[in-house]
Amino acid sequence: MENPYIDWDTKFAEALKLNVPEAKFDNFAFSGIGGSGIIGDIARVFFPNIKPASMMEGKETLLAVSYSGNTSETIEDVKTALQKGSEVIIITSGGILGQFAKEKGLKHIIVKGGSQTRYSFPYLITPLLKIVSERTGSKLNLKELKEGVETKKQEVIEEGKRLAKLIIGRIPVFYGSKLIGIAKRYKQEVNENAKYPAFYGEIPEVNHNEVEAYVHGYNIHPVVLLSKEIDEVTAKVLNATVIKGMFDSDLKNVSSLMMMGGIMSIEIAETLHETPDKLYNIPKARELTSNLFKPSSIL
Repeated sequence: MENPYIDWDTKFAEALKLNVPEAKFDNFAFSGIGGSGIIGDIARVFFPNIKPASMMEGKETLLAVSYSGNTSETIEDVKTALQKGSEVIIITSGGILGQFAKEKGLKHIIVKGGSQTRYSFPYLITPLLKIVSERTGSKLNLKELKEGVETKKQEVIEEGKRLAKLIIGRIPVFYGSKLIGIAKRYKQEVNENAKYPAFYGEIPEVNHNEVEAYVHGYNIHPVVLLSKEIDEVTAKVLNATVIKGMFDSDLKNVSSLMMMGGIMSIEIAETLHETPDKLYNIPKARELTSNLFKPSSIL
């Protein structure tokens, strides 16, 4: 298949043109899971006060992200938010949540569908950051998201391929502090695209427990996403591969590092002769979860 991360500059350009609704409240909560859930983790790089949906109290804006629009857990969070008197803004390509938003007159953004969630990161992160940025008065130059995957595209691609070659044959564990969301996504990309085991851990917590596992961790390959001095401690203790952003801008680093992880996972998938966009076990898990929550009952 054609690499679905190569055209992220085009996707960011399209996403930047999306009109977004104005949030009613200053406080934000987030709901999403899997590839949609990572949007909240990345948003907290810039807005760390965004709460998980489980901490909603009412009188906040819930940013509900579900690329498919059918994510059972996110649908449940939307129902809870409305019951508590919170505002809901839905970002989706359609599905149950898209229909629900239109029928109930909820604020929503419909993004381009027809792909896997993990390939559609630009369409999901851009409008969410725009909503929060405009409400809080932050001066994020969101064009830098596009610039991050455009100005050094070839370097990003080559670094992703280099990382893949280091990992193949071993089990990668990705670590980060400020960039923990990206470490988490690297793990997920390897799992989903390459059908290959991978894990992640948060710095500094791992310095107090997990690093000791490397005494017998012969087949583990640690990778540290560098953003703070404490990350260097973990990298030194574990003799880890270090990945560092290529820019001075957090926005550029986020988009380019996310693209790099995608490139890495596709390279691993091709080496293992796996089809990146084919899923075996996730659809079964979704079906069983749907049976538990009965998400269509929201309509």
